[in-house]
Amino acid sequence: MGWGYGVDAKLADWRREGLISDDQAARIAVFEASRGNPKLALALALAVLGAFTIGVGIIAIIAANWDAIPIGPRLGLHILINLVLGGLVWHWAEREGPGTRVEGGVLLLSLSTLALIAHIGQSFQLQGSASGLMGGWLLLSTPFTLALARGGLNRWVWVLGLFTWAGALLSDHWDWLHDRRLSASILVLFLALLYLARLSPRPVPAVWARHLGQVAVAALIGGLTILLLVLRPLIDGVPEPDVMWDAGIGGAVGMVAIAAAHALSPGDRTGVRLAFGGLLALAPPLSVLPFLLDGTLAAIVTGVLFCLYWIALARLALLTERPGWFRLAVALIAVRVFVAYLDATGGLLATGFGLVLAGAVLLGLAFAARRVMAWGDARQPGEGA
Repeated sequence: MGWGYGVDAKLADWRREGLISDDQAARIAVFEASRGNPKLALALALAVLGAFTIGVGIIAIIAANWDAIPIGPRLGLHILINLVLGGLVWHWAEREGPGTRVEGGVLLLSLSTLALIAHIGQSFQLQGSASGLMGGWLLLSTPFTLALARGGLNRWVWVLGLFTWAGALLSDHWDWLHDRRLSASILVLFLALLYLARLSPRPVPAVWARHLGQVAVAALIGGLTILLLVLRPLIDGVPEPDVMWDAGIGGAVGMVAIAAAHALSPGDRTGVRLAFGGLLALAPPLSVLPFLLDGTLAAIVTGVLFCLYWIALARLALLTERPGWFRLAVALIAVRVFVAYLDATGGLLATGFGLVLAGAVLLGLAFAARRVMAWGDARQPGEGA
């Protein structure tokens, strides 16, 4: 599609002329940003590599003469570089719209801003933490990154910084939060707020809102998968009571928060979208429940919950024509069933009664899978989640 002077400008013209609605414009912007331009991929990669090489060269020159350069000129030059780079990026964005130069400039400006904060701290021997460093970077970089960047690389750099800041902040206050049984709740509330960002297309560009919602979904489902598939089989016994209370409260708070964040969108309260929201809301309590049990019962509950959860996701993937999700679900279920087989033959359930019980569980899962796959056949295949 020949957009000429930029996607956002063209869509704004079409909205003013009444050719498309705001919702249609948002969908087109998201599609174009996610599709990208393969012709510009090589140019963007070379531009980023060139900018990175220049930056490394400047750093090497400054590092070799660090002691000989006074603090004032060092910081002044760094601030001047940021101001000039910011002006250039803004000029390119105004003249050309989103493109290779803007994306590369935003990335370089973002990294230079992080280096400037560290530079100031090192120059004046300021004592700070990783959460303070990343928090300052987010405060300075978020406005121009959200306003100018549309590419996946800048989105992921910003999201990585956001999660790094949140993790460092949680680590700094972990003991205080854990003593008050709030550590798990704060974690799931952070993911709920991130999921809620998908409902704010006006202050936040549509491609960013969609990306943040996808990150929250991946964190919820991925976290549940890691907990049930990897961590729970490695943990022997039941955790300490204070840990159980903390996790239990977090699971309940997470279920309510995710359900509320999903229900705030009227279009998500019916059909497949409602089912998908229900699965997301179940992720926090399901991830906690098997840790409250012990022994064989914990192993059975973990396996059953994991398989049922991904069977439901597989069904939703079929309804919404997402073969990638369906293939992932099938692969993970197969891995979990194989782990259950190894447990049974390796001694966890290595008795006649245990093997019969394991077989009955697998048959129950097969029946549940058939029922879930048959659910919703009357729906249109294209109904989205």
